[in-house]
Amino acid sequence: MSKLRIAIIGNGGICQGSHIDNYYEDKRVDVVAFCDIIEERAIALRDEYYPNAAVYTDYKELLKDESIDAVDICTPNYLHSIIAVDAFKAGKHVLCEKPDAIDVTEVLKMKNAADEAGKVLMVIRNNRFVNASQYAKKFVEDGRMGEIYCGRCG
Repeated sequence: MSKLRIAIIGNGGICQGSHIDNYYEDKRVDVVAFCDIIEERAIALRDEYYPNAAVYTDYKELLKDESIDAVDICTPNYLHSIIAVDAFKAGKHVLCEKPDAIDVTEVLKMKNAADEAGKVLMVIRNNRFVNASQYAKKFVEDGRMGEIYCGRCG
């Protein structure tokens, strides 16, 4: 089985605090590129974790690399949908840090681009697979709450 070849776009706090260590420990994944507007930050991560990875300061240049299977978007929120749509147009799968985008119009652009490209869009939701969340999902799916027309999470 070949490894998933992933590029991380945005190499700041969330990348360093949550994403890179998990990739490094997962032998199914090979991080092949880092991209950040602060080149030194991308270089530092490359040197520490994946010395053979490429470094970019422009994500559009990174997206031209046909060997990349997927991108992990760890940028400021307002860039999530812009980068995701461009990634789908380039034929990449997308993992995106939350929130998906800054408004529902941008989220729909992401979904439509994923559908058109036939690629996977996965937005990180920290509690998606926690037992309590799974129980609540099943509770709703079983119709035990009636018709839900509004929700709030905090």
